[in-house]
Amino acid sequence: MKAAAYNQARSTLADAGSRTAAKSHPIHGKTDVPVSYGTSLLAAARDEFRQADKKLPAKDKKSDMSIAHYNAVHSAAKTMGIDTW
Repeated sequence: MKAAAYNQARSTLADAGSRTAAKSHPIHGKTDVPVSYGTSLLAAARDEFRQADKKLPAKDKKSDMSIAHYNAVHSAAKTMGIDTW
């Protein structure tokens, strides 16, 4: 996966409130990174968002997280070209 795609996805998740993504370091000096970097980032953000959103009413959630968080995770996944994590 391209490092630029990872960095963009990382920013998307950090902007959505993921502390894990915010703490991770942008990739620099490399053009490609392992896909596992992206899948780990997505899984961590998903779990973090589900924990943060667990008290929201069901009507305000999708896949156990707020719709905004859900959209951020899926946008980040699309940016990195990952469809399963």
